[in-house]
Amino acid sequence: MIDNRSRRLSLPTYAKTATALRRLSNAEPETVTRVRTKSIDEIGTQLSQQLKLQQLNVKPRKKDITKVKLISMGDAGVGKSCIIKRFCEGRFSSKYHGTIGVDYGVKSVRFGANEVRINLFDLAGGPEFLSVRNEFYKDTQGGILVFDVTSRKSFEALNSWVEESHSFGAKSPEYFVLANKIEMPSRVVSEEEARGWAEDNGFDYFEVSASTGSRVMDVFEKLTSRILREKFGLNVY
Repeated sequence: MIDNRSRRLSLPTYAKTATALRRLSNAEPETVTRVRTKSIDEIGTQLSQQLKLQQLNVKPRKKDITKVKLISMGDAGVGKSCIIKRFCEGRFSSKYHGTIGVDYGVKSVRFGANEVRINLFDLAGGPEFLSVRNEFYKDTQGGILVFDVTSRKSFEALNSWVEESHSFGAKSPEYFVLANKIEMPSRVVSEEEARGWAEDNGFDYFEVSASTGSRVMDVFEKLTSRILREKFGLNVY
């Protein structure tokens, strides 16, 4: 954890100097002025010396928080925002509000001795937002490819999402494929088909439900730990 405690400087000679000034209050004005100016100079010198000593004695700061950048990709309405809300806030909203442009979420977690801040950029799925979301692919370390098991169109669009991310600067990111809404009875994309596509493309595959929370936390834990190992060289599991 970052130590936010403030450090105070003590000036033990200041009180004595102030007392001396009060005792000289009945002296000639020129004398008082001369003594006060000298005392302020002395205090300034002492403060400078104490600052230097403090800088020499300050312990090295603990290692900064590791920051991980993740993005969400998938057609509009597949449940990307709900998955992120479930992860960041532990709750689900049944009301649908389409993402406009890009939304953002953050969550701090700990992996052993490593404190990690996960920054999630939720990219709007509509084609009209391409000019907005294309700015967020660069420097991403990983992400979730989400489709709706009740929508074959959203599953067939996964290829184009991967191609889009690479064309706008995502370099060797760690992607997990998420089959969302598995609680729905009207499923049209089977687990076997979807898992096969993910494996053929070198992606891990997860069946999740933003509504019930099934496996959502597991996804982000595994994705983040892999990024910490592969991108940061940290020994986490």
